[in-house]
Amino acid sequence: MLDVINHELNRRIAGLRALCIVISAIAMLNLIRWILAPTAQLQFVNQGQMLLNLTSFLIFGLFIQYLKASNYRILSIATLLLFPAYYFIFDLLIDMDTRYVNPELIGLGRSLNTSPLVPMTFVVLGTLFLRSSLIIVFIGFFTVMFGWEIYQVVNDERTYFESNFDVLQRDGFAINTSILIIWMNVWVIISIVCWSVVYLVDRLMGDVVKFEKSTAQFGRYFSPAIRQKIQESDLEVKENENNSQLVAVLFTDIDSFTELSEKMSSKEIIDLLSEYQDKMIKPIFKNAGTVDKFIGDSVMATFGTPTSQGNDAQNAFNCAREMQIAMRQWVKEREDKQLPIVSHRIGIHFGSCVVGNIGNEDRKEFTVIGDVVNVANRVCDICKELKCDFVVTEDLKNRLNETLNAEEVKDYGIRGKKDKITLYKVQT
Repeated sequence: MLDVINHELNRRIAGLRALCIVISAIAMLNLIRWILAPTAQLQFVNQGQMLLNLTSFLIFGLFIQYLKASNYRILSIATLLLFPAYYFIFDLLIDMDTRYVNPELIGLGRSLNTSPLVPMTFVVLGTLFLRSSLIIVFIGFFTVMFGWEIYQVVNDERTYFESNFDVLQRDGFAINTSILIIWMNVWVIISIVCWSVVYLVDRLMGDVVKFEKSTAQFGRYFSPAIRQKIQESDLEVKENENNSQLVAVLFTDIDSFTELSEKMSSKEIIDLLSEYQDKMIKPIFKNAGTVDKFIGDSVMATFGTPTSQGNDAQNAFNCAREMQIAMRQWVKEREDKQLPIVSHRIGIHFGSCVVGNIGNEDRKEFTVIGDVVNVANRVCDICKELKCDFVVTEDLKNRLNETLNAEEVKDYGIRGKKDKITLYKVQT
């Protein structure tokens, strides 16, 4: 279950790692570019660009190497701060070079034709965080930066808005009105799309996590072999469809549990039941059974649900035999630890049951109901009267693939059942 809970975090770690890889790649490309073809007029700016990109490449490279679940929060915050800082310093160095070398700022109006490209690229990269809250922060920050670029240009007394192509070609202070409006529209659209994509990924991620939790819950009741068959085939456990099928039903019950629990603390009782259930579940799953439910100190398992394995009665019997072996081993372990000895009873019956989803819209569970379930439960209780720990019915015995080593008990009256049945006290 813990792995399921961590799936969402693991995906976000993958997103942050992808973002760091992209930033590292951008920094490396820019570093190579400034080394091979430095375009700034000021040497200080060329050196600053090389230092900025080298530092960014190394920092985000370390993030890629050491990013893991335990430090995700710290590194995500660091990335959230360093990512915009990289853009801010990069833009500041370019702006310094332009202002010092070309104080007249020829082409200031024309610069708005391309200036939105860089911040827009950073907004798109921010989607790799896979966090709808963070993409809002990115959109807000870079929108402010984009707006500041426009404000600086528009606020200059030498710039003016123009739509005439000839004037725009001759005068670098002319602002192309059509291009600026297009960029604003594109900016709004890209921002909305980026947020929508991250929001949808967040929603889908939540749905996937819920599904995986459901699958993990699903796995608690079906054996791995049956679970894989359900997932890989067209078999569906339909919500509104119940059907009758032949099923082997097995019940276990701890002997004298009430008296035993009176001498134990709440934690000891919980630990005892958890350990007992674990030892019962393993043989059930090993023999293609389904854990139907836990009822206090009892376990109900079915064989042949949701689909028959062809030898369900034998599987149930083999499971009970392995349960007995597990109980003997557990008794020895508890004796060595000087803990109270625990024993249990097993009853198995075979017959036709109604199999399906039982309940209402608020709560449904996949289970089996019918006379076979009641008889199996009674047979488990009868072990006390017959002074044994393993009893099966004749219906189950007749479907086994082996000769049963058991004492026959004929015409036994089952409480709540008119007809008497034949039981077998199994020696294991």
